[in-house]
Amino acid sequence: MAGGGSGGHVTPLLAVAKELKKVSTGAEIVVLTDRGFFENSKNLFKDLPDVKISKIYAGKLRRYHSKSLLWHFLYLPVLFKNIRDIIYTAIGFVQAFFVYIKIRPDVVFCKGGFVCIPVGCIAHLLKIRLIIHDSDTKPGLTNRVLSKFAETILTGMPEQFYDYTKSKMIYSGIPVDSRYSNIDSKIKKKYKTTLGFDDNAKVMLLTGGGNGSESMNKMMNSVAGELLKSGWGIIHLTGGGKSEESLKVRSELSDDLQKLWLIEEFTDMVPRMLAADIVIARTSASTLQECANSKKCVIGIASPHLADQQMNSKFFSKKDAIIALDENEIDSSGAKLLTAISKITEGDYSENLYKYFAKPDATGKIVDVILKT
Repeated sequence: MAGGGSGGHVTPLLAVAKELKKVSTGAEIVVLTDRGFFENSKNLFKDLPDVKISKIYAGKLRRYHSKSLLWHFLYLPVLFKNIRDIIYTAIGFVQAFFVYIKIRPDVVFCKGGFVCIPVGCIAHLLKIRLIIHDSDTKPGLTNRVLSKFAETILTGMPEQFYDYTKSKMIYSGIPVDSRYSNIDSKIKKKYKTTLGFDDNAKVMLLTGGGNGSESMNKMMNSVAGELLKSGWGIIHLTGGGKSEESLKVRSELSDDLQKLWLIEEFTDMVPRMLAADIVIARTSASTLQECANSKKCVIGIASPHLADQQMNSKFFSKKDAIIALDENEIDSSGAKLLTAISKITEGDYSENLYKYFAKPDATGKIVDVILKT
């Protein structure tokens, strides 16, 4: 299995691995990821010690949709990084080749991220059966390349969003941890108290994904005091190495308010998601699937640099399944966020998100396809 670059491409692999081990106890699983997400991947898979986590070189092609093609060639920091990462990816092709020669896999499952380019292409070269999974409403470059070689293309969204060969496609939904589910209020209260909140507290979760988001962190820092004073508890996942400023802002609050603001960098998302009444998050497809299965009220803030998140945001908001905010329009006062929080608690957003998008059987479907292949 392969995936990298962010938690959205690796946490689904964990869900698949757990289910695969459950139904096929003798299955041997190797996960290939990029160097940047290697440590996080090892942490995610720590409870599956017999799954081997390996890293290979992989770059990425930086394409900023708000910038012109000429800008990408003239802006030297981006140009040099793209050239460097082309070299990294070439090294990744060689590494993937030797991994396959060593372990001789029966099936390769690619979830996403640029690390899948060498992994998927070498699988095709060596005539190893390839399955890919595309989560977003806008297919990314990696999957557009690998779709030509894949035996099966699993999709996280309805088939109308994809122009892949119809006979290859199966609408499976997105594999996420089975613990993401629509729990009753009693269990939800237990999660709240385990995290240090009163069982009747109103709790919100803010996460910028596995890598965090500095802009979302700043937004929360600007409104946290007001939210805490109005009775909200906050679970704030800042991303690795990005908690310093938030911790500084929290330290300036009174002791009773500080206790209501939980700041962490990278940790187990499941109990925090299940404890929350509102989730403020990036609109990656995996995060939205986790929220849908958990029946959460979601305020989605798409990355301004990622077209797939922007398209997800528009599609889900049209269904009144989330409230979508434009990051570029969020000012330092946090007024738009506060308005969205008031609005979402009064609507049917969680009901619509669950009704239209929950796919609790996605992981089982995907494992079935892998075993049949």
